[in-house]
Amino acid sequence: MDPGGLRRTWGAFGKKDPLWAILTLDEKKGSKWDVEEFFAWGRNEIEKVLESAGALGLEVPRRRALDFGCGVGRLTQALAQQFEEAHGVDIAPSMIQLAERYNRHGDRCRYHLNDQQDLRLFPHASFDFIYSNITLQHMEPRYSKGYIREFVRVLGPQGVLVFQVPSELDPELQAQAQEALARGRPGVKTRIKPFIPKPFLDLRQRILARRTPVMSAHGVPRAEVVEELERSGGQVVDIQPDAWTPGWVAYRYFVTRVGG
Repeated sequence: MDPGGLRRTWGAFGKKDPLWAILTLDEKKGSKWDVEEFFAWGRNEIEKVLESAGALGLEVPRRRALDFGCGVGRLTQALAQQFEEAHGVDIAPSMIQLAERYNRHGDRCRYHLNDQQDLRLFPHASFDFIYSNITLQHMEPRYSKGYIREFVRVLGPQGVLVFQVPSELDPELQAQAQEALARGRPGVKTRIKPFIPKPFLDLRQRILARRTPVMSAHGVPRAEVVEELERSGGQVVDIQPDAWTPGWVAYRYFVTRVGG
């Protein structure tokens, strides 16, 4: 999904069922999240990730933090309790509006609408801590790789970057899908799709997205993530298995700047 598609999809989720769109627990679908419980999950997550960084010997300066893909501010609000300033970035205006409404930390917590394919709104070495979770997986690798490079660019000399992204589909699920395909015959839509001009397919996707927003999932192979980080001046401290994306082999990356 391109940035325009992401903006429309998440803008729709921001109007339809924003808290569930961010934390997609089955029992919470249909606006069933309790707001206090939702933000408590964010506080718990930030506490744990900072503990994990500390266990790796990383001392995180507590001045400025960035939450990339902030949604309604679940993690940004938690970061504002740990840092002097917390900044949240999101592509959807409806999410940013809700984040500002939920803000309980005044000017210490700031939200930014960004529909660019980079983070040019922030200068070089702006942040001491950058965190992104269950966000990069919703965009095509050519865009997520660009943001990974930007994370390193806006990371301060002594800063710490932590982000999650899937690598590849779980082999067992892939085998199940291939087995199901082998048992059945492709449907009519599958057979004719290769012959439909791409502009018509794109138009259909846009129409469907307006009616019922659908989350897309993409992975970036671990080796390619490491390559992007190192090429951009990042130093990978640790890579940990991550379970936030069901059906995928995913990792969480702990990164500092080379020479930081």
